[in-house]
Amino acid sequence: MDISELCIPDPLSYHNQLLNRMAAEERHMTSSCGSYIKTEPSSPSSLVDTASHPSPGAHSDASGGYASAINSHSNGLDSPPMFTAGGPLGAAGSACRKRYEDCSSTLLDDPGSIKCEYMLNSIPKRLCLVCGDIASGYHYGVASCEACKAFFKRTIQGNIEYSCPATNECEITKRRRKSCQACRFMKCLKVGMLKEVTKIVSHLLVAEPEKIYAMRPSMPESDIKALTTLCDLADRELVVIIGWAKHIPGFSSLSLGDQMSLLQSAWMEILILSIVFRSLPYEDELVYAEDYVMDEEHSRLTGLMDLYVSILQLVRRYKKLKVEKEEFVTLKAIALANSDSMHIEDVESVQKLQDALHEALQDYESCQHTEDPRRAGKLLMTLPLLRQTATKAIQHFYSIKMQGKVPMHKLFLEMLEAKV
Repeated sequence: MDISELCIPDPLSYHNQLLNRMAAEERHMTSSCGSYIKTEPSSPSSLVDTASHPSPGAHSDASGGYASAINSHSNGLDSPPMFTAGGPLGAAGSACRKRYEDCSSTLLDDPGSIKCEYMLNSIPKRLCLVCGDIASGYHYGVASCEACKAFFKRTIQGNIEYSCPATNECEITKRRRKSCQACRFMKCLKVGMLKEVTKIVSHLLVAEPEKIYAMRPSMPESDIKALTTLCDLADRELVVIIGWAKHIPGFSSLSLGDQMSLLQSAWMEILILSIVFRSLPYEDELVYAEDYVMDEEHSRLTGLMDLYVSILQLVRRYKKLKVEKEEFVTLKAIALANSDSMHIEDVESVQKLQDALHEALQDYESCQHTEDPRRAGKLLMTLPLLRQTATKAIQHFYSIKMQGKVPMHKLFLEMLEAKV
């Protein structure tokens, strides 16, 4: 497919072009990747929908238009823009600024006001679907309180069977939730609590992309050649990341604008986390691709020493934790959902995605690492260092872009500028 086929004939903004491409990708996945197993629309457990589709590697059908785009734009530097530098524009951006302006004036008029949800980042309180108490988050796929979360966990881990002393129709409320365990457990199941929330982890393992190769020509290495290779790798990995994100349970149910915002915000974190995981079996070497490994001396000669030191710090931290692949794929999805974007339209939906992924990690650790009840927290505490390292990488490659000595493809350039 020629890359021009993916362009929109009208003079739309980069933002709208991306939305159309992501919509096309979603239509392609719906028609070619099998049918989804969906829950009832009212149940938040739709976050763990599963599908029978192939791994979204660089050459898989699941990549759809993105695979075609990569074959086209990697051969030339004039590929059409796909992302807006500086974030979403148009109606969504205007509405966002309008909310901010409204809130600013409200707070100036009344410093004690707490009505402005945008400024205070407040979210309406959710109720536990089991007993009606205040929900502490999404546990086992649904909004629930800590008490019902703990009750469900005890029941499924202990394989406990209950019997109702009455007619299996006891009312379950905040005050009466302890009166009948049998009916309480049936209510948990009825509202959509899943016994195997770590199915999300299994789904992420299947969705993990294929290995990537630099495929660089054999010629003497130089700083320009090394940077050109890395920029080309990043550009191709971006296409793979976009395809991979569509396979994260719950991601495709977000608005296309929010999908784009998350990708613009977290792409470098995802890319670096992949380099880190590939580098774990090595000793002080960074595996940028299966056929492109840099040690300290190579990094120094090519002007990448600062980046080498920063990424190696993460590698050593994950080595100490002996991170498993299940943990890596879940952390990568969490990094995507854990956006610092100022352009999220539906904060609550993104929060649901974060809660579901966080819960999946906690459940995996509680089953696989009972000897260390704090392991999930230790893994999550690596995310600030990951973001810090990604920021350094963005700044480094942006300074290279400003020098104008290294050719960069359009997608990589626009994603780079979106972060700056």
